[in-house]
Amino acid sequence: MNYWFIYTLVLVGGVGLFALLFMLARRQLQQSTQRRNLVENLLVSLLMTFLTLMALELGFKLFFAQSDSFRYTLASQNWYERYWQENSLGYRDVEWTPEKLAGKTKVMVVGDSFVAGSGIADPKDRFSNQLGRLLGDNYVVFNVASPGWDTVDEVEAILNYPYNPDILVLSYYLNDIEGTAYQTGAQRPPIRQTPPAWLLPLVQNSHAVNFLYWRIIRLGPQEWAEVYWNDWLKKISADPDITWRHQQELLKIIEGAASEQIPLFVVVFPNLAAVEESQPLIQPVIDLFQTHHIPVLDVGKLLAGRDPATTMVNTIDSHPNEAVNREVAEQLYQMISQQSQKAGAELH
Repeated sequence: MNYWFIYTLVLVGGVGLFALLFMLARRQLQQSTQRRNLVENLLVSLLMTFLTLMALELGFKLFFAQSDSFRYTLASQNWYERYWQENSLGYRDVEWTPEKLAGKTKVMVVGDSFVAGSGIADPKDRFSNQLGRLLGDNYVVFNVASPGWDTVDEVEAILNYPYNPDILVLSYYLNDIEGTAYQTGAQRPPIRQTPPAWLLPLVQNSHAVNFLYWRIIRLGPQEWAEVYWNDWLKKISADPDITWRHQQELLKIIEGAASEQIPLFVVVFPNLAAVEESQPLIQPVIDLFQTHHIPVLDVGKLLAGRDPATTMVNTIDSHPNEAVNREVAEQLYQMISQQSQKAGAELH
C-alpha cells in the first residue's frame, strides 16, 4: 500500500479519533467541570504527542537519507532514491554516444558498489570520475559497475559493453569470490537480524520506527558480522576448490585484456572497517595479478593504520568516502601515466 496513503489515513484518523473523544468527554462529563477539564487536558496532551510523532515520521521520510553497507534501512532507500540515477545501460554513468567518444582514449573502470559509488552522493566524487578529470579531455572514463557484483558479473559486463576500452581498470573487493562460492553450492549465512513479527510492519513502513529499531540493534553485539566474516568469507577464501575456480575467473580478465592488447590495471580494496584483518584474504589476489605483471593498487597498504572513521562513508557504511576515492584516483593516474610513458605515449 502507498506510503502517503497510509500516512494520511493515520493522520486524519488519529485527529478524528481525538476529536470524537473530546466531544464525548464534554457530553458525558457536563456535570463535573473538574473531571471534564482533567480529561480534556489529557486528550490535548495525547493529541500533541501524536502530532509530534507524526511530524517526526514526516521529517525522517522527507529529510533523512543515509546509506548503509547492506541497503536495508528506509533511510538507505531514501538515499538511493535521492542520489542514484542510471543510464539506459543500467549503470550510474552518463549516457555515452559515439559522438562523445570520437577521438578519445576510452578507459573502462569495472567493479561493484565501490566503483558505482555507494554512499557517494555526487558521482563526480567517485574515483572513476576523478580519474577522468586527471587524465584530461582526451580521455573518457566508463563507470561499468553495480552493487553486489562479483567477478563473474564483471567478466560478463566487460564482454557485453557496447564500447571496447583502450584501458581497463578492474576494481576488486574481498567478497568478489562469493559468486564463485555460490556456483559450488555454498550458501551464505543470513547477514541481518529480522525484527519480531509483531514489530515487523512498523519497521518496514515507518521511517522513524525503522531508524530507531536499527540504531538500537546496532548497540548490541553484531553476531551476524562475526558469522559472515569467520564462517563465510574466511571459509570460502580458504577453500582450495573455490579459490582455484576464482583464479580462473580472474585469469579470464588477464588473458582477455592481453589478447586484445588492452593495458590492465587493478585496484584491490580491503574491508575498510578491518583493513589489517582482511589483508590475508586479498593478498592471494594481489599476488596473482603481480605474477602476471599487472600493475596493482593495494588500497589496504594505502590505508593501513588509519582510523576507519576517516576513510568510510559513515559509521554504518564501510564504502570508501570522497577523500579515499580521490586518493585512489590520484594513485591510478600515476600508474597509468607511468605505463604510458614507458610505452612512449603522452597523456596530453
